[in-house]
Amino acid sequence: MVSSVALVLIAFFVLLVISVPVAHVVMGSAVLGVLMAGKNGTIMAQQLFLGCNSFLLLAVPFFIISGDLAAKGKTSDKIVQFVNAYLGRLPGGLGVATIFACVIFGAITGSSIACVVAIGSLMMPKLLERNYPKILVLGIITVSGTLGVMIPPSIPMLQQAVAMELSAGEMFTAGFLPGLLTAGMMSVYVIVYAVRHGIPKEPKLSMGQKIRQTIDSFWGLMFPVIILGGIYSGLATPTEAAVISVFYELLVEGVIYRSFSFKELYKVMRSSTATAATMTITVATAQVFVWYMTTAQLPTMIYNAITSRVATAGPLWALLCLLFLVVGCFTNVTTVVVILGPLLVSVLGFYNIDLIHFGIIAIMMAQIGFVSPPFGICLFTTMKIGPATMPEVVKGSLPFLIIMLVSTIILILFPQISLWLPNLVYHKGASAAAAVLAALA
Repeated sequence: MVSSVALVLIAFFVLLVISVPVAHVVMGSAVLGVLMAGKNGTIMAQQLFLGCNSFLLLAVPFFIISGDLAAKGKTSDKIVQFVNAYLGRLPGGLGVATIFACVIFGAITGSSIACVVAIGSLMMPKLLERNYPKILVLGIITVSGTLGVMIPPSIPMLQQAVAMELSAGEMFTAGFLPGLLTAGMMSVYVIVYAVRHGIPKEPKLSMGQKIRQTIDSFWGLMFPVIILGGIYSGLATPTEAAVISVFYELLVEGVIYRSFSFKELYKVMRSSTATAATMTITVATAQVFVWYMTTAQLPTMIYNAITSRVATAGPLWALLCLLFLVVGCFTNVTTVVVILGPLLVSVLGFYNIDLIHFGIIAIMMAQIGFVSPPFGICLFTTMKIGPATMPEVVKGSLPFLIIMLVSTIILILFPQISLWLPNLVYHKGASAAAAVLAALA
């Protein structure tokens, strides 16, 4: 059994290194394992169905569609104008505004690529016009775009919640403070850089101008308020909120902003649907792979191997982060976490590591993977937007990459940064509500 598991893992990494699509890598490895184990082939079909048979997973395609509508419409432009109105007067204010525009836009799209494309396309020409060095601009656009996967609602968070049977609401809530911490640290770097290199501030706006800009951006800013407000108030599940987000963006972009013709709308919907289908297939094939590894007793092997050699949680975190960092150089870390997460549940329990906290650290490492050479997908996206060479993008991203690593270490050392809000909203808040109801009764 051990040798068959080893062969399956070797096949997995070989296929991954030669750039086979991730869903095919996962499914091909799982098929190899099932056949070597002599299992009935119908089990694979059953597990594929189980991988897709999730009400929560339905949220993914709807969030992708609404995010694409926002990215390719006027919502992104309105958000940039709003943030710049309030942050532009800071040293390096236009760069800081770009970072926080990605924070807000991340709460709309849940996607790093959408952030880089939408915000980068708008802000890169403006930053260059204001004499920001091209290397700095490339770094800001590339790395701040990754905040799209930390600020909720986040598609990778949904995938992890499904794979590890966690509360999507708790995962979403846990992402706020880590996302703001990372954005704040990036902003401090940009401000210090601007002061040292004499980058000019943006023109000062009167309070009346700021209010008018806020009103003009109202419909775009209401997107995250409506969606997240619906989820946290309990009025809508994440899946229902995702459906609402599509109808809301269709109303805003189609009727209020009038961004799309019917032909353009069809193109956006077709592209979004294809992306959503790819992600769904990946999650479904991951279910087959995890099922095989579970029946092959791999979780027990991992548990015994780690707990017998690693005394505390610190070295385990170092091992996991190193694994995520290496894998992130070749593929999407989130896909690996969807596979690895269920296999590590018992190990994480042994070291008293909260699964929500593990999910947040995995998301942070996914962000780093998006900008890690040679295959970080955000690097290639920025190269197209620039246009720029790979060395230029990597050089610009390096200081921000270091900031993200420092932020990850802080989160590991202080898990309450991730867990305070979920505990407040879903545990203490629930207890308080129960106490009020008991008093009324």
